[in-house]
Amino acid sequence: MAENGHGYKIIENREVEPHIRFFRIRPTDIKLTLRSVFESLSNNSWIMKFDNSFLKQTFSVRFQSTIDYISSNIIHEGDDSLTSDSAEYVISEIARSAIVEQLDYLDIPLGELIKEQKSGNPGFDFYSMNKSDIILFGEAKYVAKQNAYGRALEQIYRFHTEQRDVADLLDIQNLCPEASCNEVCKGNKGFIAAFSSKTTPTEKLISNIKNNVNYQKLFSHKELILVAVDICQ
Repeated sequence: MAENGHGYKIIENREVEPHIRFFRIRPTDIKLTLRSVFESLSNNSWIMKFDNSFLKQTFSVRFQSTIDYISSNIIHEGDDSLTSDSAEYVISEIARSAIVEQLDYLDIPLGELIKEQKSGNPGFDFYSMNKSDIILFGEAKYVAKQNAYGRALEQIYRFHTEQRDVADLLDIQNLCPEASCNEVCKGNKGFIAAFSSKTTPTEKLISNIKNNVNYQKLFSHKELILVAVDICQ
């Protein structure tokens, strides 16, 4: 697929099962990718969509605190290489944006921008909602020089068993329909595993993922999206 002008391109978008989709994304210019990711994170237009003035102010305070932290500690002006911290932001935001743009799913800001702490919040990294109004909970993992799908799937399954998804509804309740939040409590939900990947051929990568025990445990949920981001050396 063609370069999208953001420093990366989507090279795979395929159905694995009727309810499971695989994306593969390849950064082509890390400096441009970092700048595009920061610009995407810094877009606060979603806050203006709230009618309630106290919600606008509450989310504005949380948003600005996190953006200030990211610009001071994670993604700096002119950066042209990744750190372990910036890589997870890149994976999260690229995966989230790709799903919104390619599938036309609900655009929900990154978890760090809407949660109470400016960094290191518990729970899932990002969220979306599909065309059936099922909320999807996303987790991003970066491991240098290694495909990190195992780490992402393991944490998703652990968070599922710990009901972190249910706990996160408190943070996203103003961004999703009430009926969809209620469905999560009934077990009707989906997940997104975003992870760093090497240049392992796609067929082999998907085959390896299918053999992963946590993939098999998550298989029965309403939807599962896998996003491989080729940033490993």
